[in-house]
Amino acid sequence: MQAIWTSRRRAIVTAVVAVALGGSQGASAARVTTPVTPGRPTVPVVDASSTLPVMGQHPTVSADGRWVAFEGTPQDGDARTTTTYLQDREAGTVEELTPMVDGVPSGNTVWPVISGDGCTVTVITELPYDLFRDDNEGSRWDVYRTVLPHCDGDGDWELVSAKGAGFETAAGDDTDPRYPVAVSAEGSVVAYTTRFGGADADVASVELVDLSVPLGQAGRTRAVAGTPITPPTGTFRYHGVREPAMSSDGRFVAFTSDASSALAVPEWGTGPQPGGYAYSNVYVWDRENVDRNTSVRRVSVPAGPDSGDSYSAALSGDGSTVAFVSTATNLVPGATLPACNPNCVPQVYLLALEGGSIRLGSRLPGDPTQPPVGVDAAATQPVLDVTGAELVYVTRATNLFPSRASGVGSAADGDIVRTVPALATVERVSTAADGLPVAAANSHPHLSANGRVVVFDTLAGSAWGSTVAGRQVVAVTTAPSLELADLDMGTVAVTFPGPEWVLNVTNNGPSSFVPAGVAIDQPDFLVSGGTCVEQAGTPVPPGGTCTVTLMFMPMVEGDQEATLTVAEAGVEMEGPDRTVIAGQEVGEDGTVSGDAPDPFGSVAITATLTGFGGDPTMAPSPAGAYSRPSLVGGRAEPMPFTIYNVAFNPVRVKSVRIQGTAADDFEVVDDECTGAKVDAGESCQLSVAFTPTAAGRRSAIVRVTTDDGAYTTMIVSGDGYYEPRVATSATTIVAGSRVSVTGTGYA
Repeated sequence: MQAIWTSRRRAIVTAVVAVALGGSQGASAARVTTPVTPGRPTVPVVDASSTLPVMGQHPTVSADGRWVAFEGTPQDGDARTTTTYLQDREAGTVEELTPMVDGVPSGNTVWPVISGDGCTVTVITELPYDLFRDDNEGSRWDVYRTVLPHCDGDGDWELVSAKGAGFETAAGDDTDPRYPVAVSAEGSVVAYTTRFGGADADVASVELVDLSVPLGQAGRTRAVAGTPITPPTGTFRYHGVREPAMSSDGRFVAFTSDASSALAVPEWGTGPQPGGYAYSNVYVWDRENVDRNTSVRRVSVPAGPDSGDSYSAALSGDGSTVAFVSTATNLVPGATLPACNPNCVPQVYLLALEGGSIRLGSRLPGDPTQPPVGVDAAATQPVLDVTGAELVYVTRATNLFPSRASGVGSAADGDIVRTVPALATVERVSTAADGLPVAAANSHPHLSANGRVVVFDTLAGSAWGSTVAGRQVVAVTTAPSLELADLDMGTVAVTFPGPEWVLNVTNNGPSSFVPAGVAIDQPDFLVSGGTCVEQAGTPVPPGGTCTVTLMFMPMVEGDQEATLTVAEAGVEMEGPDRTVIAGQEVGEDGTVSGDAPDPFGSVAITATLTGFGGDPTMAPSPAGAYSRPSLVGGRAEPMPFTIYNVAFNPVRVKSVRIQGTAADDFEVVDDECTGAKVDAGESCQLSVAFTPTAAGRRSAIVRVTTDDGAYTTMIVSGDGYYEPRVATSATTIVAGSRVSVTGTGYA
């Protein structure tokens, strides 16, 4: 048995190291990581370099939150209105990407989009960088892309919005500068809005460009599926096909269209009144689906006839979820929306593309299973994280928060709001360091992949210490609040494996946690599996968990202790015989290869593992229990345990105690074990009740000790919650008299 275990033990250690180190490569960087204390309150942190030394707007951020591209005012007397800047948030530097170049006519640059990998920036510009193909005539707006120097780029700009083929290839000169481009995470697929050929100048279409195909060759550029073949005619007016959004891999493309784009042969749509605009709707194209009958689907489908316009789509990085804005009032049955007076208030909606139904994203906080109530002012500009678990949008609603921000700025400005739709939680992102809301003069938010970094532009830059007048670009970083309980694994026979234990890493939000490695610094404690290991690299969204499965196999007698670390990519972790880096590649022979992943913004959480090497005398069943949620100050139904004597002789139970940081949240009841003599093969019973003293996940260890010093343990946990209530001293009062209002059930 020991020989078999030795082989298994070696296999487990090898597998854990491989998973802990396996993953994608990245640029090497200084080891800058942020440890997370279990249960730490979530407080927005604004970096020292969060406000930039130039006026700026329309920011986008790389997947890891390090690189920010934005549109800003030129410096040094440059007569242009706008140019493009790139910020490295790790180095604290800002550089201009589109300066004036000798021999290139002057022009503005707008809507810079940085790719998820941080390697490319794609812009809409009047600058004719490709002097051979760009004639610098007409409207002059074209799409160009550059590969950045830190990804071995040479600084040249590649023409994206080209027309024609072969030697006839030339700049299109008809890109619509009102709408930003959409870019895949690697920057190799670009979608942009242009003028619909042969139609009125205000009618748009979307072109998709595959930059892996050489310029001028067939297959590089095409219209998005769902575009009508001929220009619109008839009694309605049209905006056309516009506002592209894209998943990280470029497979899914969302867009706004006032055509019936889901038809196999798309037709221009209709509207509420002849002579007015046709209804706009949001569609998603699956580029891998070759069946034109099903490759494009309408996502803004009402429960009845069309009652409003849908537009401004956003896609999650994994392509699973689409968000959009709509003035339609019949998308979510049972939703309570503000009255249309006469125009309807735009709301943000969500749809999971695989079997989901439309949900109201801009809803008031509360029970996510109950019919939602919408915000009372326009909700616009939605963006999603990589999994669709987090939604950020802009609104000036007065019914979301107890405090109101002053209403200044443009019509597109408001509070930056973050919500976790699965939990129906809402928080204001645009707050100063003291937690107070800044002026509701913020817009154009963009999220990092894990939702940890939110960038946006604002007129309230002074709230973050900026001395520059005008619009500013701000980056707000919010780390996830993680929980991981300490674990006492009890008494285990020397050289023999103990039972498997499962620990949960719980993410209380507001951003995702992406485990990339698990390590223990003591060889007698083993990681045998769990989703944190087996699904390394998969984000754990707010409200979610991943698991670590553990075993204890002591090689010596006595007390033992170890530190368990669960970390994101790039974090240094102490292993049993060396330091390892989460997410770094390792071969089958254990040889580390390639650069370590960039740890920018990465977090880790640790827990203390303990155990005793000796002859076990007691064993619990079950080894742990989870209580039903309980009101703070209340008591849940007791959790029963049976304690078995696994020794060959009678033992006497000396004590039953609860340990851990949340020990006060549990109470031993119905204790038949303390002081009892338990014969070999027999058992005793006890129960533990959950009595929460605070809200949230609470965990503790129940330790049962015998007279000879051996002990066994069980994990207990539960979720506490508050139930606020307000009471008045009278139900009716006379004008001018006093009434007492009492609140209970608050934190």
